[in-house]
Formats: sequence, structure tokens, C-alpha cells
Amino acid sequence: MDVAPVHPRAAGVGVNVRVLRPDDRPAVAEALVACGAFTEEEVRVALEVLDAGVEGGLDGDYPMFAAEVDGRFAGYVCVGHTPLTRSTWHLYWICVHPRAQGHGIGRALQAQAEAFVRSRGGERVVLETSATAAYARARAFYAAAGYAVVGRIPDFYRPGDDCLVYCRAWPAASASS
Repeated sequence: MDVAPVHPRAAGVGVNVRVLRPDDRPAVAEALVACGAFTEEEVRVALEVLDAGVEGGLDGDYPMFAAEVDGRFAGYVCVGHTPLTRSTWHLYWICVHPRAQGHGIGRALQAQAEAFVRSRGGERVVLETSATAAYARARAFYAAAGYAVVGRIPDFYRPGDDCLVYCRAWPAASASS
């Protein structure tokens, strides 16, 4: 299934959001490391999910989109339908390379992911993130995007590192629009 990209004005001047390709893997790995928020283990897991996502494509378990500016990789997003639910999806990864942050690329990726989810009948997106200071910018991004904290699991990742659960939902009638 082809997915129409986010309108260029919504994505920012010169931003192209497209389906992630296998040849994006080195750039994704570089962005994950460069942003400094992810541990070595998190980067490893993100790349394992990336490999599964590329193999499955948009109809697989982990649909992924990449953003590029002037033909250069700038970031990516990974979503997936939450098993055993009718219309809930998870946002698993979103990462913008530090050289491209602050220019609307994260918003463009978020918009593309949400448009895709809604095109598949999704009514809500759930995400989980760390409550540590290293993730403060990510939490601010999610809050500004309309995601609300709906849960907190103390010491989830490790002692002193709580998991915050965010959700953004749309009215059921608008899921098909």
C-alpha cells in the first residue's frame, strides 16, 4: 500500500517523508547514537526492530518512515499495531539526528505516522518513555503534540528510572477521515 507523504508545508521546507528503506540502516544507527539519549542496548534493539520493519514493510509488524532534507537522512519513526487490540497502535521509536533537530522533522514524522495509523483504522497511539532527565526533551515533544500521560510504572527500566505511558486518541468517527 502506498502512503501519501505529509504535505511539504506541514513537514517543513525541504522535508520529504517516505517509507524507510534497507539502505537507511547505517544512517538510522548513526542518528540513534548521535542523539545521545539511547543506551547501547536500546540502539541494538532499535536496529533489530528496524530490520524486522524493513522486511515486513508497511503491512508488517513495524511500519517505518524516514525523513530526509535535501536528499539526506534526517530521522525516522516506527509504529505498530498493538497485538490483541482493535484500534490501538504503539509508537515504538522516533529519532531525529541532532544536526536536524529543531526544524519540524520530528513533527513531520509524527504526522506521517499518525496519518498512517488513522488510514489503518487506528483510534489511538500509545508510547512509553523514560522519566529521567535525558528524556525531558522527548517528553516535552510528546506533550506539545497532544499526548497525555496516562500511567507511570516506578523503577520500570532500572531503579530510579520510571516508565511514563502516553496516549493520544481520536474520536472513532474521525479515524476513517
